[in-house]
Amino acid sequence: MGKAATVKKPVSYCYMPYFGGDGGTEFIEVWQILEDEVLGVLYPWQYGPAAQTSSRIETLNFLALTQFGEDSAKYPDAKFIYKVSSRLLAEGNVHRLAGLLKDNLVLCFDIFQLESFGERNSRLGLNFLTKRGAHIMIEGIERAPMDVIAKYQPEYFLLDYRYYNQSNFSLLSIFSGLAKQKGVKLALGNAVNKNNVGLFEKEGVVAIGGSAYAKPKKKLETLLGKAD
Repeated sequence: MGKAATVKKPVSYCYMPYFGGDGGTEFIEVWQILEDEVLGVLYPWQYGPAAQTSSRIETLNFLALTQFGEDSAKYPDAKFIYKVSSRLLAEGNVHRLAGLLKDNLVLCFDIFQLESFGERNSRLGLNFLTKRGAHIMIEGIERAPMDVIAKYQPEYFLLDYRYYNQSNFSLLSIFSGLAKQKGVKLALGNAVNKNNVGLFEKEGVVAIGGSAYAKPKKKLETLLGKAD
């Protein structure tokens, strides 16, 4: 099977809403889904780690961002989250990425990938994008030392609900304090139930997404209530 075989197969998208405090849709996370002849249906968390080791992740990311350009033009009032590889911050890619920025697009990077790519390279790339109007979100901070988290200045931190339990909820107030100090907003993903959600809201989380609130929709029009 050739290098581009999977990409040329049907590529579809699902959309996961994140709700704000007023109950309205604050963000829509874009899931790029591959339908491979051999492997079947693959979601980002299934193909992402493998694709990250080759240029395939760059191809997939740019494919989705080009598609996003069409969606964003139709729905300028919706704000989309798309998770991208730190490899898009490389010198050759970051200029191309800057050309695909939209005011309603939030680029989400994993902090572990940023560190693997190199702190200096990551910060240079993120600064380059921010100066050109990019909205930056960083996820995975629960897995990172505090001094590493403090190096970055995104617009949002994305917390993972599944990480928190009775023994480590104290981290929530620490992250909240850091976010307030740095002027960063907090969002919460992967909420599998509504237990303790009030604690996140109390700490200033601006949007919550996950199966406890909604299932992803295959049609963006349906999610936004604009279906005919």
